[in-house]
Amino acid sequence: QALGSRCFLCLWVPYTGRRLAASLAQARPRPAMSDGEGSGDEFDYSPPAAPLPDGIQKEILVSPKDSWKKPKAGDELTVHYVGSLEDGTQFDSSRDRGEPIKFTIGQGQVIKGWELGIATMTKGETSKLTIQPEYAYGEAGSEPTIPPNAVLIFEVELIGILSKDDLFGDDGCVKSTIKEGSASWSHPSKGSEVSMSLKATAEGDILVEDRYEIDYVIGSADLGEDLGRVIDKALKEMSKDEVCSLKCTKDYVYKGKGHGAVNIELTLHEIYNTSDVSMLKDGTVMKKTVKDGEGHDRPEDGFDVVLRVNTATDASGAAIPGFSGPKELSFRCCEGDVCDVIEGASRDMKRGEHCLVTCVVPWKVQEPKLGLGEVDLPKVVLGLEMISFSKGKEMWSRTNEDKVELALDRKDCAAKLFKNKRFEMALDKYKKVVETIGSHDQFHDELKKGCAELKRTVELNKAACYLQLNDPTSALASCNIVLREDRNNLKALFRRAKAHHARMEHTEAAGDLERLIELEPGNDEAKKLLPHVKRAQKIADKASKNTFAKMCEGFGSIDFEHKKKKEEPKPVEPEEPKQNPNTVMVSFKIEHKPEEGETVHVVGGADELGKWDATKSVAMTKLPMPFIPPTGSGKPPVEHHYWEGVVELPQELGRIEYQYVIRGPKGDRQEEGSRHKCDLSGMGGSRVRCSDSWRGAGA
Repeated sequence: QALGSRCFLCLWVPYTGRRLAASLAQARPRPAMSDGEGSGDEFDYSPPAAPLPDGIQKEILVSPKDSWKKPKAGDELTVHYVGSLEDGTQFDSSRDRGEPIKFTIGQGQVIKGWELGIATMTKGETSKLTIQPEYAYGEAGSEPTIPPNAVLIFEVELIGILSKDDLFGDDGCVKSTIKEGSASWSHPSKGSEVSMSLKATAEGDILVEDRYEIDYVIGSADLGEDLGRVIDKALKEMSKDEVCSLKCTKDYVYKGKGHGAVNIELTLHEIYNTSDVSMLKDGTVMKKTVKDGEGHDRPEDGFDVVLRVNTATDASGAAIPGFSGPKELSFRCCEGDVCDVIEGASRDMKRGEHCLVTCVVPWKVQEPKLGLGEVDLPKVVLGLEMISFSKGKEMWSRTNEDKVELALDRKDCAAKLFKNKRFEMALDKYKKVVETIGSHDQFHDELKKGCAELKRTVELNKAACYLQLNDPTSALASCNIVLREDRNNLKALFRRAKAHHARMEHTEAAGDLERLIELEPGNDEAKKLLPHVKRAQKIADKASKNTFAKMCEGFGSIDFEHKKKKEEPKPVEPEEPKQNPNTVMVSFKIEHKPEEGETVHVVGGADELGKWDATKSVAMTKLPMPFIPPTGSGKPPVEHHYWEGVVELPQELGRIEYQYVIRGPKGDRQEEGSRHKCDLSGMGGSRVRCSDSWRGAGA
């Protein structure tokens, strides 16, 4: 338990230490225990990680519960103290005066024994500090109360810590915390949407601006360049319900308006949690939490849900004609009883939660129960409230037979969803079938055999869903899983052929179809598809031939030297080693025109991609500029600057995420927005090509 407490402090103290609330109050004169008049002995201090030096001994008298905040250099501290000599003679006491003292730590306003000792205390703590002369007044002492070479004993209570933060390091804007937030570990970041209040006053308490509970996106520049820069920086260091003051020098904000120095009181009411609740996580259905719910539980597959739809509006905020709400809907989660938008959002909601769900695909929000059966708008926003949901039987409490029975029920439900063309939900349901039976190694033999067959069937049905959703790569992976165990599976061969055909891999598609016809000569579907595949291959071959001919014609027009050099025989290149069947050769490709000294790298969560550490990212190679014949207009051809990197990754990583980083003399610039994704499942022994475009600014 003690070790756990120690780990907690190591984790949280540095994190919350960034929450720097500051005061510009003038420092009091040094108390009686200061370093002596005119010393000016200042030193730059940060809280020590090592134990106190031998000259300072600390004994904790009162340790507050649930206290984690420690002071750092620049904080204004409020303390009560009683100072005594070794013989018990009291020489100073703030308690006797009835008023605590205030000083700024790290600026030499008090003796070094205090600087070092109090820096180890938490707010509300009372400790006894025994300080040797070299950390107090030394050989000089402080007559008449403190003799030379005196050992001093202080009982110190740390009452308050008022942090100071010079936001930009230029003394132009100093942030002071007025009220601590309720969730100190959670801070908004660039792109986060928040609810805040802002009140700005100029010298003489003249009101400049007052906005109450406005919604604001950090980094949006909606507040103007100067004010937005200050507000964005402050918000990133605040937590929910925190109130702070920002003291800005003349023209630091509201430049040219003649307001002089401005004080801004900023309140962060809410940090909106935005999440992708679409079935495919493709950003088509986004949920924004307006009011957080209770606890941590959310509905799962098979839970009975009661949810209220309060509003339905278009992109302009106008109510959609025909909407029959507010209306409560009762349904069983993940069984297709309601539209995809409500299905996806409900699984991500807590009891009592209120949210706004934005959908940009009309058919996903069509729900006859709400009068939205024929809605066809480019953007629809639903206001939802989770009323209640009832838990089903916990998975851990089910027997192996129960799990298999549940998996079969889910498979049947997925088949109905597929038949009703709810392909995204059907795919999600098939994935849950695999999750239900999980690893069946511990099942008895008969049950184990049935589970293996069920998994093969589910993979085939997943492939069918992927083909309907225009994701041939994932369909290919599912078919490979089946064919690895049953190389003559007819459905797997046919669906893999369709996946190859969709990926313009016509030779591979033809091979699968010919193999299928060999196994089942009467397969009409394969016979119908094969001519189309061969025709597509001929068209592709013809296009390649024409391209090659043009290239040769361009080379032939070059005025070569009359004396041709005798061609040297090409060295015999060794055969490429066969690729490991458990790894995937992933080719990353992106276009970027570099500046002087810049290179492009790829970084991701895998060890081979640097684990999101830009310094360990994989360097990419700049490809040579492709030859483009000049046009008749005389205009120069469009330049293309492609970068490519090939990395061998284990297929067991499954779905990976990655981003591109530009590294150069001016520093690193990493993509913004959502990360790129690539699924390696079932792709062992093959190559995957990822051709991407830069996301966000900075390319």
